[in-house]
Amino acid sequence: MHRLERPLRTVHPSGPPALEHELNRFLLAIGVLPVDERGLLIREAKSAVALCQDCFDALEALEPSVETRLGGSPCKPGF
Repeated sequence: MHRLERPLRTVHPSGPPALEHELNRFLLAIGVLPVDERGLLIREAKSAVALCQDCFDALEALEPSVETRLGGSPCKPGF
């Protein structure tokens, strides 16, 4: 995702189609992971898509921040 975001110089409402496609593949792949692992990967991915507002918002919406900050894992794997 870092490589796909490289051409962007400022924040854009939406990213290149290849970046959005890769983000969708990423979100589908991490949907079955435990909450704490998913949260870690989402935080790392947010740094890769910081200039695409849609991509960043999608990751923010799916980040299990409350569960990971409290150290619990009450959620089932998936979305």
